[in-house]
Amino acid sequence: MTELGDTFGIPKVTGTHADVLAAVGLADVLAESTAGPVVVIENEAEYRVRLGHPLDESAVARIPQRPGYPYLKLGGASAPPAGAGDVVDYEAERERADRFREARSKRAPADAEQRELEQQDVLRGDWREIQMLRVLQGHETANKVYRAIVSVDGATFWKQLEQGLSAVASGQHSGLKWGATLVQIFNPNAPKGYARLKPDSTDRNDKTKERWTDPFVEWLKYRGYFRVAWGYFHGPRGEHVRLICPVPRHITVRNLEAVARALRRSRLGGGPPKHDALAVLRLAELLIRHSEDYHVGEEFFPGLLMGGNSPADVISGVMITNYQSLGQARAVTEMMTLELPGWFPIRNAHDAEAWLEVLNEHQRVLRALRDNRSDEIDLLLRYRRFLQARGESCTHELLDFLGRYGCFWMRAYGSPRDGGLRRPPRFTDSLVRRIVMENARGYSAILDDPGFNAVAAAVRRSTVSAQALKAVNRDHREIRYDLLHELRRNRNLPGPALVETVAEFVSVYNAENARIREVKKDLRAAPSNVTTEDFASFCRLVERYGPALVGALLCAFGSCREVRDEVVEDREEEPGSEAPSVES
Repeated sequence: MTELGDTFGIPKVTGTHADVLAAVGLADVLAESTAGPVVVIENEAEYRVRLGHPLDESAVARIPQRPGYPYLKLGGASAPPAGAGDVVDYEAERERADRFREARSKRAPADAEQRELEQQDVLRGDWREIQMLRVLQGHETANKVYRAIVSVDGATFWKQLEQGLSAVASGQHSGLKWGATLVQIFNPNAPKGYARLKPDSTDRNDKTKERWTDPFVEWLKYRGYFRVAWGYFHGPRGEHVRLICPVPRHITVRNLEAVARALRRSRLGGGPPKHDALAVLRLAELLIRHSEDYHVGEEFFPGLLMGGNSPADVISGVMITNYQSLGQARAVTEMMTLELPGWFPIRNAHDAEAWLEVLNEHQRVLRALRDNRSDEIDLLLRYRRFLQARGESCTHELLDFLGRYGCFWMRAYGSPRDGGLRRPPRFTDSLVRRIVMENARGYSAILDDPGFNAVAAAVRRSTVSAQALKAVNRDHREIRYDLLHELRRNRNLPGPALVETVAEFVSVYNAENARIREVKKDLRAAPSNVTTEDFASFCRLVERYGPALVGALLCAFGSCREVRDEVVEDREEEPGSEAPSVES
C-alpha cells in the first residue's frame, strides 16, 4: 500500500447531511489509527479530513475491525452475526424505555426500590437515534454492512479498508460488495422512482439506483450518524421525524462528537421552529462553555479553542431534515440549514461572557413563546429566519423580529395564564446593540445619535416600561399601546409618515411630562423632554438613512430593556420538555 497522504476529501455531492455524515464517519475511522487529533475542515466544495501524518499500511492496521455502531436485532429473523459486539435487542430496549418513561412520569417521590429499578432501566445514550434508524428503515442496510465487516478475518478487513480509503482518496468507487442500499435517512435526496421515468414501469422495488451506492461511503455515513446526528419525533402522535446534523467548519472529530453528545442530553422542547432555534443557540453555548480557553466551571474539551473565533468558525451550522409521515411511509418534506451565530469574535473572557449572556437571553425569550399560538409561532419562524440569514440581511431579520416581539410583549405582559400572570422576558438594549453594531457597523451613526436615543428612550418609557410598572401595580405614565404598531406600519410608507408619527408622539410625551411635574410639584418627577435639537437630529437621520431603517431600529431599541431599569421583571420560562418519542 502506498501512502495516502494526510488529507482526505469528501465532496459536497448532495448538499445534505449525507455529505456531513460521510466526512464525520471518515474522520472517526481515521481517528482510530492515531493518537493525534483528526480535524474536519469545511470549504466551498468539500469537507477535508486531516490527520497529523500521512496514512500508511501500519496506520491502517491499527484501526480495529469493528463497524463502529450497534447491530439492531429485530425478531428472530435478524439474529446477530458471530463476533458481533454491540447488539441492541430492539424489543427489549423498547420495553425498558417504556418502563423508564412510566417511572419518570410518576409524580410521587420514588422509594429506594423504585430508584433501583429506574437505574436498571436507564436508557442507552443513543436510544433516540436507534429509534429513528428503525422508523426510517435504515437498520437493514446498516446490519448488512455490519455482517460484512465482522464476518471476515482481520487480514481481509484491513485489505478492504485500504481499498475503501484509496477509493476515497482518488474519488473512485471502492468496488466493495457489502450489500449496502440507498435509504432516505442516509440519502435524503434519493427517494424511490428517481432513476427512471415513470412510464418505464418504475416502482419502489426498482434496484437500478443501487448502482450509485458505494458501500464504503455508506458505512462511513452509518458511523457518522451515531457520532453526531440527533433528532426527535414530533406531530400529534409523534409520527414525524426531524433529524438534525451539525456541520463542522474547523473542529476535531472527537470534539464534534463530544459537543453533539452534550446537545443530545439537553432538554430543548417545543415544536420544530422552537426546537430548531434552541438547538442552534444551545450548540453555540456548548462550544463556548466547553472551550479550552474560556470554560468556567465546566469540563473543557482539549483542543477546542475559541480565541479570536466565533462559534460559527468552529461549527458552521446545523442541517435539518424533516421526514413527514404519509401513513405507510415517511417522505422528506423539508431540508434547511441554520447558521450558527457569528455575531462577533471572542478575543477575551469579557467577549465570552457577553456571548453567554446574549445566548442565555435569547433562549429565555424563545422558551417563553408558545408554539401552539399562531401569533407566537410566527415569531418563532421569524427568529429561525434570522438564524438562516448572514451579513447585513441577518441584522434586518433581527430588527424585524425585535419590532414584532415588542408589539407582542406589550400585549402579553401581565396577561393571565395558568392562574398567574404572564411575564415574558425582554431583550436587553446593550446586548442587542452589541450584535447590531458588530454586524452592521454603518448603523453606529444612528445608534450613537443623541436624537435617536432620546426618541427611543421616550418610546420605551411610554410603552414597555409603563406596561411593566402597571403589571406590578406601580405608578406609571399613560401607556401607548398603539405606538409600536404605528411606528412599524408607518416606517414602510412613502413620504413623511414616520416623522409625522414621531412628531405627534413627542408633543404628547412632552406635554405629559409637564403635567406630571405640575401635579407632583417636582421638576424631577418626570424624565427629560425630547428637545427640539433631539427631534431635529432624528429627522436628519430619517432623511439620510430612510424611514424603513430608522423606524426598524426605533421599534427594536424602543422596546428593549435597559439594564438600569428599576423594574425587575419576572422571568417566564417554559420548562424544557422533550418532544414525544412515540414511533408509529
